[in-house]
Amino acid sequence: MAWLHTWGGLLAGWLLFAIFFTGSLGVFDDAITRWMKPEAPAVELRDWDRASLVRMGQSYLEETVPRSHFWSIGLPTKDIPVIRLFYEDEQEQFQSERLNPATGEPMPNDAERETEGGHHFVHMHYEFHAGTAGVWLVGVFTMAMLVALVSGVIIHKRIFKDFFSFRPGKGQRSWLDAHNAVSVLSLPFLFMIAYTGLATFYSLYMPAAIEVHYPEEGSFFAELLDQPRHRPETDVDAAVVPLDGLLLRAEAEMGRAASFVVVEHPGDSSAAARVFGVFDEAEARGKLLPGTSGRVEFDAVNGELWDVQVPGEIRGGAATATQAVMRTLHFAGFGGYTVRWLYFLLGMAGAAMMATGAILVMVKRRQKSLREFGIHTPRVYRLVEVLNVGSIAGLALSCIAMLWLNRLIPIGIEDRAAWEIRGFFLVWALTLLHAALRPAGRAWVEQLLVCAALCLTLPVLNALTTGSHVLVYWAQGDGPRLGVELTVIVFGLLCGLGAYGLLRRQRQARPLLNAARPPLLQRGAESEARG
Repeated sequence: MAWLHTWGGLLAGWLLFAIFFTGSLGVFDDAITRWMKPEAPAVELRDWDRASLVRMGQSYLEETVPRSHFWSIGLPTKDIPVIRLFYEDEQEQFQSERLNPATGEPMPNDAERETEGGHHFVHMHYEFHAGTAGVWLVGVFTMAMLVALVSGVIIHKRIFKDFFSFRPGKGQRSWLDAHNAVSVLSLPFLFMIAYTGLATFYSLYMPAAIEVHYPEEGSFFAELLDQPRHRPETDVDAAVVPLDGLLLRAEAEMGRAASFVVVEHPGDSSAAARVFGVFDEAEARGKLLPGTSGRVEFDAVNGELWDVQVPGEIRGGAATATQAVMRTLHFAGFGGYTVRWLYFLLGMAGAAMMATGAILVMVKRRQKSLREFGIHTPRVYRLVEVLNVGSIAGLALSCIAMLWLNRLIPIGIEDRAAWEIRGFFLVWALTLLHAALRPAGRAWVEQLLVCAALCLTLPVLNALTTGSHVLVYWAQGDGPRLGVELTVIVFGLLCGLGAYGLLRRQRQARPLLNAARPPLLQRGAESEARG
C-alpha cells in the first residue's frame, strides 16, 4: 500500500495538480472572463423585443450559411448585451458572430477582445483542450486519485491525530505534516469531487452498452428523457420557418423568457428547432436538483410543436435525478458565492495535497536514496524534480502569464483567443525547460519569484493598458473584477513568501553542508545545496 500510494500518487499527482488548480480557478470562470473582457459594452442593454432580435439573427444566418448542421442564436444578457450567433460553416468548422441588437449588423472585431476567458481553465480542468481523449485522460487520473486517497488513509494510521501537529523547519517531517493537514481538511470534499466528476461523464466513460443498444445518434438520451429523437439529414432542401414566431410560442408554453434558439440541420427537411428558457440563478440557489430552465422543440420546417419541458421539470426517473444532483454538487451549482468560495478554497487545498505529496517524495529521497531504479535512480530522481517544478510552479506561472497575454496581445488579431491558449501552453513548456536546465532548488525559487512578480504587477499592467485597477473596480462596485485582482495579489504574496522561505533555507543549508564535508568536496556540496 505504501509503494502504491507513493508512486501511484506521484505519477498521477502532476496532472491531478493541474486538474485541481485549474478547476479551482474555473469555479470563478465567469468573473475571470469578465476581467479578461475589459472593454465597455459597445451597445447599451435595453428591454429589446426578443422576437425582432431572433429575426435579425435568422436573417444573417440565412444569408451567410443557408444550409448547415447547426445554428444558434443567443439573446442579449446583462454581461453580453449583443446577439450571439454560432454556426457550422461549409467546411464543417464552428464559427461565431456578434450582431448589434439595434441594427442587426456585425460588431467590429476591435469592439471587444476575443478571448476564451475563464472557460479556458474549465476546459483545462476536464479535458486539457484535447476533446474526448482529454476527458478520458482526466477520468483515468481521477480513478488513480481515488486509489491514492484510499491507500493514503490506510497507510497513515495516525492521520487524524497528526492533523493537529505541524512542525515547521523540520524538513521531511514538516512536508509530511503539511501533506496530512491539507489531506484531512479536504478529504470529504476530495472524495465527493472525484466521484461526482466521474459520474458527470458516465456516458463517455462507459459507452459500450449505449452504443450497442442505441446505435442511432442521441436515441438513448431521447428515450431516457422522453424527448423527440434526432432526425438524420435527408438532403432535401427546405426553408426554416420564421423563428420569431416559434420563439413567441415557446415563451408562452414555458411561461418565461427565452435565452437562445438552436436549429439543427437548417436548410434540410429534417430541421428541428429548440428554444431554451432563461436560467434563473436565484430560483436555483440552494437546490441540489433545480430541474431544467425550460425547453420547447418544434419541427423547423412546418412549425409543428413536438415537445414542451416546463421550467423545473425533471425527466428520466431516479437515476437521472441522482446524476443531476451529482452534477450540481460537482459544479457548485447551488449556494451562490459562499459555496463557490468554499469550493475554491477546498480545491486549492486538494492542489496543495498533490503538491506537498510530490515534494515529500523527493525530500525523503534527497536525504537518503532508496535506489529503486538501480543505476538509473539518480536520473529518475532528477526527472521527478524537473516535473515537480514544472507541473506545480510552472503551471501557476502559466496561469498568470495568460492574464498578461490577455492584456498584451492586440485586440484585432485574427484567432486571438487561440493565441492566448497557445501562449499558456508555450509558457508551461518553457517552465519545464527552465527546470531541466537549472538546479532544482534554484528553479523553484526563480519560478516562484517570476510568478509573484507577474501577480503583483498585473494590476499595474491593467491600469496601463485599460485605465482600470482595483480602486476603479471598487468605486464602480464591480465585484467580479475586483475579486479577480485581489485574489491575484494574494496569490502573488504567497508565491513571494514561498520563494523567500526556500531561499533562506538554501542559504542556511550551505554552510552546514560545507562544514560536514572535506574541503575538496565543498564545491560539490554548495552545488547540492543550491539544487
